[in-house]
Formats: sequence, C-alpha cells, structure tokens
Amino acid sequence: MRLVMLACVMFLASVCESRRLGRCEVARIFKDQGLDGFEGFGLGNYVCMAFWESKWKTHKVRDSDEVGKDYGIFQINSFKWCEDGTRGGKNLCKVPCGDLLNDDLRASVECAKLIVKTDGLKSWDTWEKFCNGRKLSRWLKGCDVKL
Repeated sequence: MRLVMLACVMFLASVCESRRLGRCEVARIFKDQGLDGFEGFGLGNYVCMAFWESKWKTHKVRDSDEVGKDYGIFQINSFKWCEDGTRGGKNLCKVPCGDLLNDDLRASVECAKLIVKTDGLKSWDTWEKFCNGRKLSRWLKGCDVKL
C-alpha cells in the first residue's frame, strides 16, 4: 500500500511541474528573459508563435513531421536542437530535451534565441502562417508589459 501511495505522490508531483501558462504570464516571462526586440522581433511575435506551437503548454511533446520530437512551449525539435537520444541528433542548444518541459522557461528561451539567431522566426511554420505580418498587439493587450 505504501508503494502505491508513493507512486501516486510521485505522479502528482511530476504533473504539477508543468502546466499551461496564461498569455500575460508568458508575455512577462518572455520580456524578462530578453525576447522583446530580440533579433528585431517584437514581443508579440514570440507570444503568438508559442501559442500556435503549444498553446503555452510547458510540458507538450509531439512527434515531429520530419525527424525526432518537438518539445516544450516552443516545440523545439530534438533532431537539431536538443538531446533526447534521436539518432543522428545534433543538440545545437546543448540541452537535454527534458529541460524544455517545465515552467522555468530559461532553457526554452535560450534555445529559441539560438534558433532565431541562426534561422529567424521563419523556423516555425506557425509564425509564418499565423503571426508574420499580422497585428500582434492583441497578444500583449492588458498584460502590463512595457514595450
């Protein structure tokens, strides 16, 4: 019985480590971690793209359309950017993919910055489709983030 209780507690603890963040919470975190104006892209670009990638779920993992899996709030791919054992993976961000799956977004933001520096926001199809050239102020409205 104790083993069952311990297993339940450990499961609940792992579930509580990640969640879906709110729009304004994401905007504040991204601003605090230097994404506002990063590589010439306003904060709304990053908030919009992260929404369309993960709906701001920090724990999201999905199989990639190509190779590997996509991880975290930005859905960063394991073949090129993080390490999850994907055969032939490059791990250019030098981070375990599991580090991209929690509410502390530092690893995710730092890896996203490297991706943007390397390939721009066009690396994310969702940014091209849903954010690029659109009015992005709605993603920050009412969030009390000074731009």
